[in-house]
Amino acid sequence: MSSKSLFLFISQVIVLFLLLLFLLYWAAPVYHFFLAQLVEPVLKMIYPRFISEVSAHGYILEVVTNFAVAGQPQGRLAFDINPLKYTYGLPLFLALLLSSREFWKDKVWHALIGLLILLIAQTWSLCFDIIRNLFYGFEGAYAAYFDYGAFGSTIISLGSQLGFLLFPSLIPIMIWVFLVPDFFRQLTQIEEKKTGET
Repeated sequence: MSSKSLFLFISQVIVLFLLLLFLLYWAAPVYHFFLAQLVEPVLKMIYPRFISEVSAHGYILEVVTNFAVAGQPQGRLAFDINPLKYTYGLPLFLALLLSSREFWKDKVWHALIGLLILLIAQTWSLCFDIIRNLFYGFEGAYAAYFDYGAFGSTIISLGSQLGFLLFPSLIPIMIWVFLVPDFFRQLTQIEEKKTGET
């Protein structure tokens, strides 16, 4: 693969990523509905006493807990989470995949595999974001209910940072490299040739 081909590939990825990002934003209410169906049972399984409901409302997820709100005995603590900051990995992965040289039949299967893995990663990110909000947010009013020591709070922080900083950008690239290793090898051969010439 030539340097010109590499430039065209990168340009195509950027253009497709922006288009797919817009498409994801437009389809976000539907996509967030499916995310809510994954996040709610996971949180209820881990924290059955704390989580009442996780539901999608347009561009946000609303989390309703079983915690009482101070001064409102009948009220329950509820707060919103923005899933968009965790879901941009899907358009990134699809942009890389669509720009790769492989048969369309393979691209469809690879897209389904990537979607499944990304849904798992996004569920991780959202669950840790919700737990972090309950543990560290609201002036620490609900942290005592979790009964976590220093180690537990470190795990919450680490899981939340992984879900926010690494998973959305790193996992799509890792999936793409794993699914199209031959094409990725062609891309890296350009740099090898340049190094050999100098």
